[in-house]
Amino acid sequence: MSVRHSFLSTAGLVRPPSLVYLQEGTASPEHTKHIKHSAAGQDGRSSRATPRSGPVPTTGRAKAGIIPLSSAFIVGLAVLLSLLFIVSLSCAFISDEDERLAFASLLDDAAGNTPGIILIGNDVDVDIDEPALTIRWSIIACGQALVLPGSEGTHGSANCGLPAMSVAVHVDGGIEPAATYNPMLFPYVNGTGQRNSVHNMFQFDDDHVLDVREARLYPFDTYLLTSSLRAISTADNRSLPIQSLVTIKTTSSFVIAADDAYSFVGNSTGEEEPSRDLTLRVNRPAEARLYALLLFSASWMLAHATVALVVFSWHSNGAEKSLKTLACVFLIGLLIPQLRNAMPDAPGFDGEFVCSYPRFVDAIGFFPQMLMSAASALMLIAIMIQKDLQAVQNGPSEETRRPTDNGEGASFRLKMRRGGASADISHIRDLSGGK
Repeated sequence: MSVRHSFLSTAGLVRPPSLVYLQEGTASPEHTKHIKHSAAGQDGRSSRATPRSGPVPTTGRAKAGIIPLSSAFIVGLAVLLSLLFIVSLSCAFISDEDERLAFASLLDDAAGNTPGIILIGNDVDVDIDEPALTIRWSIIACGQALVLPGSEGTHGSANCGLPAMSVAVHVDGGIEPAATYNPMLFPYVNGTGQRNSVHNMFQFDDDHVLDVREARLYPFDTYLLTSSLRAISTADNRSLPIQSLVTIKTTSSFVIAADDAYSFVGNSTGEEEPSRDLTLRVNRPAEARLYALLLFSASWMLAHATVALVVFSWHSNGAEKSLKTLACVFLIGLLIPQLRNAMPDAPGFDGEFVCSYPRFVDAIGFFPQMLMSAASALMLIAIMIQKDLQAVQNGPSEETRRPTDNGEGASFRLKMRRGGASADISHIRDLSGGK
């Protein structure tokens, strides 16, 4: 009858019970039974037939039929899993080539329904220490009659490109234009007839001052911005309607919600000229808020740990232990500012007071944490001084003054304690009675 072996037994990871007993130096029950039956049939000498005994050389020790993994194999497996985890995370940096650009669908819709001038905010830089916000605008035209020939395909839309007319853009009612655009200055690519889009020739930066009334609520701070833009054709000094103002939605540290609306302004002749108003609401993403709160909580736990170390040092004996505790408190005092600086895009200390109030993250966090750590360090120093003075006043302890015995004296006392009252002193009594 054939016996089928499993994969684990074939690979050597699981041994049959008989082999396990041999590796452990004993005989298996089947082997012992076989020896007894064979010995009983040999001329009635079953009583003298005994199984062979003695240790069997083994190459490894198994437990319950399973060979344990070696330490080298476990370390190699851990390294392999770590590398696999790193490679998996690195795949997130690979961009999707089939993904359309962020503004492509919006530009296609504008070209089909509302052709005209569109300003796209390709970059939004938020500086909360100034506080200021800078938007880099790109001047785009949508519609076949408004696009400069050879410039189609900007921002992923085949129906939009650079404007075919000269444009001047005024920001927030300024008399002087914030940017001027001239299509005749764009060079052609040699032999292709395609315009070379030089960024600085159709892009401009727009700086604004932020409303910082909620800046002290970091990391739940929110900033507001309202702006108005107007486009004028420099050829005939005619106002051009801006169909849309759009910006990117996320930056490295902020989430931007943009809302634009049509408006108009009156000129010197009393006529109404079209303009476009933009409202930006800037706040921090949920991930940045969570990370900042975790660092805030860790800083408070470290500050509480300094108080616990003071309590433990008060109830402990010896100034040496207090010295080690003081070193831990000193390290915590150095670590808390590093955690404060590790918060994502954390405001600096130069503009700490906003609207005559300190930021909450420091008013209820960093400042009391540092004061608590400093107070704990001072208390530890006082405890060390108090224990040293007390040791000097009390002098050496009783154990220090008692002379130490050698090893023979300690051994003799131990024997006497174990012997108890078993010593025979009757001969001492006889000698005393004889006198």
